[in-house]
Amino acid sequence: MDPLRPAVSILLALWAPLPSSHGPAVVQGSDAVHEVLDDADGPGRLSLEAWLSTTRPLARCAAVLPGPELALPAAAGVREAGEGVLVECGAASAMAGRRLLLSPEPAGAGVRWRVEGLAAMPAPFDPVQARRDVHVATERAIEALTELDLARERPELAEALTDLVVAGLDPRLVPPSLPPRRRDLLERSLRLGAICELALADDGAAVTAGQAVRRRRALEPLAGAARRGVCAAMQTWARPEPGSARPHPESASPPQGRRGPDSGSRPIPAGSAPGRAHEIVG
Repeated sequence: MDPLRPAVSILLALWAPLPSSHGPAVVQGSDAVHEVLDDADGPGRLSLEAWLSTTRPLARCAAVLPGPELALPAAAGVREAGEGVLVECGAASAMAGRRLLLSPEPAGAGVRWRVEGLAAMPAPFDPVQARRDVHVATERAIEALTELDLARERPELAEALTDLVVAGLDPRLVPPSLPPRRRDLLERSLRLGAICELALADDGAAVTAGQAVRRRRALEPLAGAARRGVCAAMQTWARPEPGSARPHPESASPPQGRRGPDSGSRPIPAGSAPGRAHEIVG
């Protein structure tokens, strides 16, 4: 299994803004079928590709990986799944103005996405700060693993960690339009998360309960930085055409009004609604 293969919600957040049939195919992968259950104010039950076509162009899209460090809507589906996707439909969309949270659940050999409406979107993720946090957290993870001497307790861990260090993100899973710095942040964040998950996987390997507690205290905050990094790497924004209604403040521009070296933009491929410039910002 690919140690850096993104969760299904991450794949959906990467591809949902792009008007292409290739994206849903990447998200579906080897699953039998993906369908969306949108009964509240939506079209009901549709295939993932059909549902996405009714939501575009998107004003905002981002994956969410719940954790203590992320303030997210109290959505039961996302809590149970441990992942989800934020979607805000653009003004030119057939579902204009809807703010939604999708959560995946197994449905036989496929996946069913449940849709919950949101009164307001959560605050945007900051890719500049996330990049700093992931860099620092990765260094601390290496220090923690050395200090805890997990390789001595679990000899197989050293080899697995070595594999993670050199593992890369499969380019077939990532849209070509994703800016290189965002792709780098995504890959580094996934790697950090995988390292923490591997080191935390078996507290029974610790000699004492105290060692297990030390391990979790050292690594869980670093896993949180990895989750923030993944979320920040994928969020997309759409700029409105001149004279159109202003977007919601949290989706109009990157957080804190900053446009540093991580900013810049990359056009989304052709197929967007005429007159709107869709960008992946960051």
